[in-house]
Amino acid sequence: MHWEGVLRRAIEPALRLPEAPDIIEAAEAVEAVEEDRRKGQAAGYPYREPTMGRRKSRRQRVLLAALIVDVDAETVIRCRVDNVSETGARLRLADRQFLPGSFWLIAVTAGLAYRAETVWRDGERLGVAVEEPLDLNDPVSQLERRLRTFWMRSR
Repeated sequence: MHWEGVLRRAIEPALRLPEAPDIIEAAEAVEAVEEDRRKGQAAGYPYREPTMGRRKSRRQRVLLAALIVDVDAETVIRCRVDNVSETGARLRLADRQFLPGSFWLIAVTAGLAYRAETVWRDGERLGVAVEEPLDLNDPVSQLERRLRTFWMRSR
């Protein structure tokens, strides 16, 4: 009988279920994560695991002022650059506007002009692929001088 009591006391803790506070804490943690996810969806931003998607390079979040310039039509539209990668950017317009399929994107602070082509569009947001920039601080060609004029007027 003595050995039976010792054995029962040794095995019993391993057979015991977790105490109620541990289960409650785990359930509250799961509920908090789900609530954060629901709040994100309610704000219009569905929860997504971070991915590279179809991009060849990783995006970097930025908030930069930029100009969309159609040199031929001599139109300028202000926009904001939300994020950039090595080959493109996501832009946000103040409101829905007609845009040509390709245009010049001028980074206002840096004075760099990128030839951009629209890849996708969703209302005021659009994704563009960009080429190597032209430095408007030291224009060489006639095109660079025209783009510099648009850039200088915006400052």
